[in-house]
Amino acid sequence: MGIAAISADLAWYYLNASRVQRAADAAALAGVVHLPQQPADADSTAFDIANRNGYEHGDLATNTVVTPDDISANQLRVHISTDVDTFFAKVLGWDTMTIARSSVAEFIPPLKLGSPENQFGNDCAPEQSGCTGQPNFWANIHGYWTDTRSGDAFSSHCASGEPNDDPGCGGNDWDREYGYLYGIESPAEFTVEFKDLEFRNTSNGPECPGNKQTNDPFPDGCTSDWTRTGDRGCETWGVPNSPDCGPTMYVALYGPDATPLDVSDNDLLCEATIPPLPQVAESEPYVWQTPAAIPGVIEESLGSACWTKSGLGTFVLQVMVKDPDGATNRAGLNRYSVRATPGGLSGANLFAIGDFALYNNVGGSTTKFYLAEVPAFYNGKTFVVELWDAGDAKGGGTLAVVDPTGDVFNDGECRISRRPNMDADTNWAPISTISAGSPCQKSITKDEHNGEWIKYEIDLPATYSCTFCWWQMQYNYPGGVNDTTTWRAYMIGNPIHIID
Repeated sequence: MGIAAISADLAWYYLNASRVQRAADAAALAGVVHLPQQPADADSTAFDIANRNGYEHGDLATNTVVTPDDISANQLRVHISTDVDTFFAKVLGWDTMTIARSSVAEFIPPLKLGSPENQFGNDCAPEQSGCTGQPNFWANIHGYWTDTRSGDAFSSHCASGEPNDDPGCGGNDWDREYGYLYGIESPAEFTVEFKDLEFRNTSNGPECPGNKQTNDPFPDGCTSDWTRTGDRGCETWGVPNSPDCGPTMYVALYGPDATPLDVSDNDLLCEATIPPLPQVAESEPYVWQTPAAIPGVIEESLGSACWTKSGLGTFVLQVMVKDPDGATNRAGLNRYSVRATPGGLSGANLFAIGDFALYNNVGGSTTKFYLAEVPAFYNGKTFVVELWDAGDAKGGGTLAVVDPTGDVFNDGECRISRRPNMDADTNWAPISTISAGSPCQKSITKDEHNGEWIKYEIDLPATYSCTFCWWQMQYNYPGGVNDTTTWRAYMIGNPIHIID
């Protein structure tokens, strides 16, 4: 009978220990999504979940402790201890049993992409005289009825090789409605501004060449964005002189939450619709402006002042093309820049989230642009870079991954593979495995990867550390490049998980 009594209390102990562990796991998982930016929210959320599970901090029988992990800024430790009454063990003087359990959760947040500063895209055209110190790319988004082989993997709805501006074109497995997302973080008030967000069609008459792929001057009175941001398409797939040729843009600003890649549950703060506009003279420079100031803008109900905001967390800016609902003349390649002002050391940081599309129109040279911020707490993990349609250089060259030291990465193994189309079911085919000590780069011949994915898998060493943790992509194309590519960068692993 004594053994049976002790067994009953032991089973009661294990049952409660399991409950405490589940509560600690749930609290850690719920709170860690707020790290590393909002530790106070991480604490309050973890305490709330522990309380809902019956373990309220400060209760006479319960103590819940929530702390950021000592090792990593994106890990959260929750410790719960509680006293549980016994049954038969009271005879032996054990009125209560103390049960303590801990859980450590890790959050692998979406990497910041494309920009360590307050601006994504150029301020002026790199090929124009006097335009220096640029990031050497424009932000890019393509019209709805555009072939993915034009370089946009996600906004184009026509499969690779299908005709442009055809609502009956074959489907793109990766197309999506929400376009591209940018994050904005600022310690103070900021304002969202764009340069050439609207699609500018040619509208110049039949005497004007619409696709300037050379450095030859245009005839008098003709203009093109080819030497500026790079808008094009009406002259190739639509009606050049139509004032409404090209995609209609939609932009929206959302308030912060713990899941910036999903705006469906964010507070909508601002929105605007911008129809295509005729081209402007090359002597008329584009200017930075809020969406509310763009000619022809269709503002929604939130007012023009809503593009100026302040607050903690990551605000999300959405840029997408409107569904043309079967209408033609809605292909087109739209290029622009976006920024949040003021910038500087104490100003805003604007960056892409999840993935981004960009357009390079630079002369022959070695150019670098910022790819992703990979903080030191990712040491020992695998960093992945994927790019779509890196095949439009004027000649051969190399694509190299540059680490925060400014050198081509060689501190760990680098594996390069290819996927020959946009079919999500097609397996990656290995190209090469580059051992530590050799540079992580690939030689590219003209049109070699046109309409293909390339993937770099980079094993970060356990000793990986950095202060300024931005990685770059280096284009070395001596013949120059006019190339639209889509980029993804991420860390391998479940974004939210228990590690201890």
